[in-house]
Amino acid sequence: MLSTGDVQGCLRKLETLLRVIKYPGDVDYSGLSKGDPSAFLPIVGFTLTSFSPPFAEQLVEAGLELTGKSDLRFTDTLYKVLRDIFHYKPILTKQQFLQWGFSQRKISVVCDIINLVLQRHNQMKKSPEVEGRLSTLEAQLGSIQFVLDRLSILEKRLEEHDRRSNKDENEVITISRRSWDHLMSRVLLLETKLELSNTQSSVPPPCQSSTLSCSSSSMCDASKEDLTVRLARITNMMKSTSSLLKNTESTATQSK
Repeated sequence: MLSTGDVQGCLRKLETLLRVIKYPGDVDYSGLSKGDPSAFLPIVGFTLTSFSPPFAEQLVEAGLELTGKSDLRFTDTLYKVLRDIFHYKPILTKQQFLQWGFSQRKISVVCDIINLVLQRHNQMKKSPEVEGRLSTLEAQLGSIQFVLDRLSILEKRLEEHDRRSNKDENEVITISRRSWDHLMSRVLLLETKLELSNTQSSVPPPCQSSTLSCSSSSMCDASKEDLTVRLARITNMMKSTSSLLKNTESTATQSK
């Protein structure tokens, strides 16, 4: 036989579950401890038909109506629910459940029934909420993916722009030595020509004995001296230019 302590422990567990489902009726603890079927059937009936309206509708849609039945027919349908909906096999037969005794086993079966209905009720309650959250998360992930794709495109464009900028900054123009020397020679000739032009424009016209006379002999001597200095400088520049051109031509010939 089962000890009184085992039965009392099962009753405390059942009492906790009854508070969870907010069982509104009176609980016959004396009948439960003795295994009275009439003490168990009201608890099972409330759990399956009243605690969770969505689950009760599911049972009706499945053709498993529990209301308005005798104890025997109610127990038959109860075992069909446990078998077909929960895939649960009780430790008691239908005949044993309707007999007196087996109090601890009956309490254990009722606790299992309450837990099964609670689990299904929570699943049905959370399903729409979970689906809504999943839809929201999927939409957010789609937006994030779109932003990431755009950022990837912008990064590629920036990298391409940087490569082009670096290429333009590092670009070097090269010319041959011969072309460079030729260019420098032309520059020197142009400078010489410009100097000659400036010198000629600054030389005063010579004194004409037929029409003009010098105002004084000192002024004529100063003009002659200044002209001599300028001509000497031009001569030296021409010599330098001539030697530079010869060196440039010889260098070009050797390079060939």
